[in-house]
Amino acid sequence: MERIKQHKNIIWIGAAIVALIIAGSFIPYFYTLDNLLNVVRQSSVVAICAVGVTMVIIILGIDLSVGGIVSFGAMVCGILMLAGNNIVLCMLAGMAVGLAFGLFNGFMVAKIGVPPFITTLVVGQVAAGLALVLSNGGSIGGFPDSYGFIGNGTFLGVPVSNYIMAAFVIVGSLFMAKTKMGSQIYALGGNETVVRQEGINTNKIKIIVYGISGFCAACGGILLSAQLDTVHPIQGEPYLLDTIAACVIGGVSMMGGEGKIYLALVGALVIGLVRNALNMLGMHPFYQNIIIGAIIIVVVAISVWNKNKKIKESKTF
Repeated sequence: MERIKQHKNIIWIGAAIVALIIAGSFIPYFYTLDNLLNVVRQSSVVAICAVGVTMVIIILGIDLSVGGIVSFGAMVCGILMLAGNNIVLCMLAGMAVGLAFGLFNGFMVAKIGVPPFITTLVVGQVAAGLALVLSNGGSIGGFPDSYGFIGNGTFLGVPVSNYIMAAFVIVGSLFMAKTKMGSQIYALGGNETVVRQEGINTNKIKIIVYGISGFCAACGGILLSAQLDTVHPIQGEPYLLDTIAACVIGGVSMMGGEGKIYLALVGALVIGLVRNALNMLGMHPFYQNIIIGAIIIVVVAISVWNKNKKIKESKTF
């Protein structure tokens, strides 16, 4: 069964890549090495956010606070840096803010019983609002060169941000595949009742998973601000749609219990290539969001249809 799932994921990703190859053949310089490295660099923020969101979707949850946390985590880090504080401590502060928001999401969902959609939507709005308050609605920038190196520097000809992205994906993949907690996360998404009957603290798992998602979102926001050398209070908004799209294209089931982080990375790269191609074609970002949204709807609809078909077939026998 697992092999069949993986084959379906590969088919989805393969189809997307073939479509991009065909589209790229009409776009000059699309497949040059410089452009492809740039696409990977631009996709790094989405990929890092997708590490946490993949885990959330696997436990049959959703995290709509990603965009707000991306903005607020970066804003906290940026303001502290401009005040003359140590760069590392500033980054840790931004990460801590994201972790705190994520843990709050998990607490509200697990302990209070508030639906994930409502909790994370509100928390995302609060985080975005706080970012606006801290910056008085404007942008901040002019960060130290050492901070900019994290987002735009290179090592051995490869952007530093690509190494950071790879580290998140590798650690996340190993965590899900090799640890007891990772197995419990998959089990929780498959059947929460059974997991509870086995004496496993499902609330603890949910809180940890949402905490990881918030932490990843803040890290993505910090990396984004290093790439742009600026922080705008609403610059995290587009990353919610792209992160969910990356997870869906990577084969993460919106019905829980299924998904691989490394395939979510592939989904992030596909989204990055799609946006890059559309930019080269001169398409306005508003229309790009329509296309990405349509991709999500189609993939999710087909996935749900296939799962419902399997359920009906199993009942027949």
